[in-house]
Amino acid sequence: MTDGTLPATIGSAAERVSLDTFTRRLVRLDRGAESILEDAKTFPETPMIQLAAAAFCLLGQTAPADAAGRGFLDAAAPLLAGATEREHRWEALLRRWLAHDHLGALEAAEALTARWPTDLLAAKIAEFFYYVLGQEHEAPRFRAHMDRLVPANPDDADLLAMAAFAEELCGDLPAAQASVERALAIDPDQPWAHHCVAHIHLRRGETETGIAALEGFLPSWIASGRFAHCHNTWHLALAHLDRLDHDRALALFRRHVWGIAPDLVFEQVDAIALLWRLELAGAAVDALWPEIASRVAVHLGSHYMPFLDAHFVYALARAGQADTVAAWRAAVARRAAEGDPEAHRTWVGFGRPLVDAVAAFAVGDASRAAALLEPIMPMATIGGGSDAQVDLFRQTYFHALVQSGSKADARAYWAELLGGRPRTELDLWRAGLAA
Repeated sequence: MTDGTLPATIGSAAERVSLDTFTRRLVRLDRGAESILEDAKTFPETPMIQLAAAAFCLLGQTAPADAAGRGFLDAAAPLLAGATEREHRWEALLRRWLAHDHLGALEAAEALTARWPTDLLAAKIAEFFYYVLGQEHEAPRFRAHMDRLVPANPDDADLLAMAAFAEELCGDLPAAQASVERALAIDPDQPWAHHCVAHIHLRRGETETGIAALEGFLPSWIASGRFAHCHNTWHLALAHLDRLDHDRALALFRRHVWGIAPDLVFEQVDAIALLWRLELAGAAVDALWPEIASRVAVHLGSHYMPFLDAHFVYALARAGQADTVAAWRAAVARRAAEGDPEAHRTWVGFGRPLVDAVAAFAVGDASRAAALLEPIMPMATIGGGSDAQVDLFRQTYFHALVQSGSKADARAYWAELLGGRPRTELDLWRAGLAA
């Protein structure tokens, strides 16, 4: 899992244990990765521990998380004079990340693993950047990265799970299945391998088989870190939604997805996405929006990626917070005008119209939503999220077409998206809406 030969300025075995334990927990998505924050206090003179604590904070995707990460980076700065090349590279990566230069930070992470292919912490952080930049869009790059690392870590279940996900994102389901099976043979409870199982069944339209597998995995997710527990259960809820089982999806929402750590961005996003999909599937969940909206309004001005902003704006609009939505749209317009590479890549042509479209759809203006979404749907993968997560925007476009009276266009669009995969009960219900 970890490699004690990775260069770091270490003064004791306890410091090495701290770093190895943090890496193991983070890469496996286990509970307890946050202990690195306490370790940073215990070992204030160890640069890599300070850098690891900064990385943990920056995963939070909020302004307070960025501020905490900056604190650890600043604590590391005076310790780097005699530090290793690897630690200097990590510091440069984290500075780019703190500046929300995700393109540059990803290049730095890939360079780290090119130099030290057993640095699985850098590999996991790179996977996060593919998510920010759009995992399906970045899938070939993601897979090439994992293909380079697997020979150096052939029996590491955590890396094999990442490799399987990259293969699934590329549409290579046989390779993904083989990698998942290898990972689960080593670690049957590896939650990211379970996550890839969910993606594989979704791609294949295997609702019943997927539910059986994921329900069997569910008890182990409860013992995992919060992200794996929440997000994997989100996938299980989507599988039940494919059967039009609103009650089971809502039960999973209440028990496993929402309310355990509601200030965490990933929990907010999974909760919003599940309620949004429930609404698209005909469920009434109006009473659940105000609580979620009260948690996400604080993110105004962060603009980590369009994927997040679209979810936050949808929740706020569904909760009737028109003034906050208007302020958010104005802030997104300012972000798109900033002129940096990510603004040009992500926000100008995609992020801004996406947020405007979502705001319109949430308040019932389906015609405006459809008009805004139509030209950007081919770019849906560029704004962040996975293939499964981005499908929500495609589903929203379909419903906007239906609700605005363009049923023929909706039928054609959805048939093209589904291709030859088996139709779920939800697919057949949607077909009825567009008939």
